[in-house]
Amino acid sequence: MSTEVQQETTPVGRCPFAIQDEQRALLGSGVIGSYDLYGVKHWLLASAEDVKLVTNDPRFSSAVPSEVLPIDRPGWFSGMDSPEHNRYRQKIARDFTLRAARKQEEIAIRVANACLDDIEAAGPGTDLIPGYAKRLPSEVINEVYGLSKEEGAALEASMRAVVGAADMAAIKTLTTEFFAHAVSLVRLKRDQSGDRLLHRLAEAGDDEVLLSEEEATGVFAVLLFAGHDSVQQMVGYCLYALLAHPEQQAALRRNPDLIDGAVEEMLRYLPLNPLGIPRVCVEDVELHGQTIKAGDNVIPLYSTANRDPKAFDEPDTFDVTRRPEQHLAFGHGIHKCPGQHLARVLIKVAAQRLFERFPDIRLAGDVPMNPTGLFSPAELQVTWGPAA
Repeated sequence: MSTEVQQETTPVGRCPFAIQDEQRALLGSGVIGSYDLYGVKHWLLASAEDVKLVTNDPRFSSAVPSEVLPIDRPGWFSGMDSPEHNRYRQKIARDFTLRAARKQEEIAIRVANACLDDIEAAGPGTDLIPGYAKRLPSEVINEVYGLSKEEGAALEASMRAVVGAADMAAIKTLTTEFFAHAVSLVRLKRDQSGDRLLHRLAEAGDDEVLLSEEEATGVFAVLLFAGHDSVQQMVGYCLYALLAHPEQQAALRRNPDLIDGAVEEMLRYLPLNPLGIPRVCVEDVELHGQTIKAGDNVIPLYSTANRDPKAFDEPDTFDVTRRPEQHLAFGHGIHKCPGQHLARVLIKVAAQRLFERFPDIRLAGDVPMNPTGLFSPAELQVTWGPAA
């Protein structure tokens, strides 16, 4: 069975920590939904079991171009199936291991301290989103990739233009401009010496995985689109969750060893991503009494699956003492986010350093949420020091 789902376009009146009503109803119904995205019909899968199925079953392909995401560029490995996908993941594997993330934590702490120095110097009262939640991941990612501050800022602006485009014609035009910008950086780094990710991605010397200029650009673009903006938004959302739940913040203060589990719980609990990356069904599949036909577009709902009561006890409760294994915030299967360890480090450092530096920090007003795209705070006004 299926049901029509009307996607919310504005979060007005919606609890900032709740999944969308329509997706909750879909999860409770035990059926699949249908939804129009840019005028193209997609099937929506909401339960944890169904999301794991569609993201790990060869009957659902990332390589078959969808009508909404017809990207066909060398190196764009998020739009590939095995074995082609594996070749590109192998090229970047060493930069996204748990061991690499531990080294990157040193960079994150240094950048976080610099951000907080600037915030403290400006005096009580600030919006944490631009000066901390966005700045911290941006500067760390730039350093991991080997980009200067100016290079990173220009590339981020180009990427944001694509993400904020209003229609498919604009998306295609701005995507072409973004790739032209990205390939110019690949060429530049190919001629420079260095051991950051982009230097090695672009190098033309001997390597077990040798990429062309176009392939290196495609891989670089996937990493930026899949990780840059989403990590920035998640950092801000996690800080908001802890500021809005003082009892959970207090539990972390009493027992700082809870931080790693708390990061996992925030990743599970916060409904950042209302829609996953579409797959295309390559053969007819029967699911919950509904036939998903070959050629149909399918979207896994990661945030909704993370609230599945069949997978998590009391899923709508935020509890930093929980050990939420098998959450789907980073996806599932071969396309699980390669930057997941770095994302965890950034969230952990952002929270730890903020609350250590400003133990009495608190919200200073309403928190508007982004009306479109990823669901997260658009502003996060805070203050600290003695209450007025």
